[in-house]
Amino acid sequence: MARHDQKDKIKNLLDLEQQSGPIVTITMPLDPKEDNTRLDHIQMDSLVKSAREAFQKLYKPELWKAYEFEIDNYLKTLKDNTTIAEGLILYITNDGLVAYNLNYAPQPEFSISDKLPVLPIVKQLEFAPDFDMLFLQRDSYKLYSVNDLEVTDPDNVPADPFDSDKTETNTIKDPKKNGPEWDTHEYFEQVDKYVQKRYSDVDHNPLVLVANAEDAGRFKKASHNPYLVTDKSVEIDAAVKNAGENVQAVAQKIHDQFVAAGKQAVKAKYSEMLGAKKATSGLDDIEQSVLEDRIANLIIAEDAYVESRDNGETVDVITSKGARAANELNTLALTVLGLDGDVTVLPAADMPDGAEVAAILRW
Repeated sequence: MARHDQKDKIKNLLDLEQQSGPIVTITMPLDPKEDNTRLDHIQMDSLVKSAREAFQKLYKPELWKAYEFEIDNYLKTLKDNTTIAEGLILYITNDGLVAYNLNYAPQPEFSISDKLPVLPIVKQLEFAPDFDMLFLQRDSYKLYSVNDLEVTDPDNVPADPFDSDKTETNTIKDPKKNGPEWDTHEYFEQVDKYVQKRYSDVDHNPLVLVANAEDAGRFKKASHNPYLVTDKSVEIDAAVKNAGENVQAVAQKIHDQFVAAGKQAVKAKYSEMLGAKKATSGLDDIEQSVLEDRIANLIIAEDAYVESRDNGETVDVITSKGARAANELNTLALTVLGLDGDVTVLPAADMPDGAEVAAILRW
């Protein structure tokens, strides 16, 4: 499965519920300053302290040691921000910890629950793929990758595609001098071959072009890369010339394009299926369809809350109803994901029929 297929990451979280002990969930916004995590550490320490106090009131105090061990190990890995993430979520059990960057700023809070609060991470992962960015000029290029909202530079010094693979071309003696033998189309062809072979064919991430409008058009004509995205790009000449200074801002623009396109696609699909009588916004109908494995995509409004009908939920300590594991909508989401369906979280204003929950049906 391609690395940018985030559904697999969500499904991997379901394994946490099979582990012994309750799940401690911590969400917090990240300080926006790229070179300062001091406030992040202070806020995390405060949340961990509050979670510990609540946990030890509910369980034997010594049981917290296993959670503390997992948290301490994670905190050692925190470094200066190189991310476009606005928040962070931690899922902790007594023998494991899973952390994800979030593309929105959550409330700083914690929960302790027998069920996995899956809605906060579904909201993040559904529309935010990993992708590569090609900053392109007529005689140079720079590639960056965005994985889990982290911006990375795969090559400290990008290779010249002509010098790095002599078997591909010997026709341009010195492309950097713009001499009489200079051929922009051929140069772009060689960059395209190099990027596809070294990156796209390896990671299968969508490739988004960052270039001025004219060069973007030229490159798309020269490219044979099946991973090149044609409906998303950033046409900013200054962004290319100063790639190292504004790469995170450009990554944010591209990320937002993917999110907007994803939301629009879900809304359009719901309208199409509603006309075919394969969609509903009735909670009773949806609950029955979940039991019958008829849900192709469960669509939930941000912060929507329906009191859980599962009386087996005995532990729930949290301030935000939207993330509460005892939320009936959270339970439905867990079931749909376990049956290989999709779950989407949309802003309330974008919800079909203005409902708290809607669904696209398989049949």
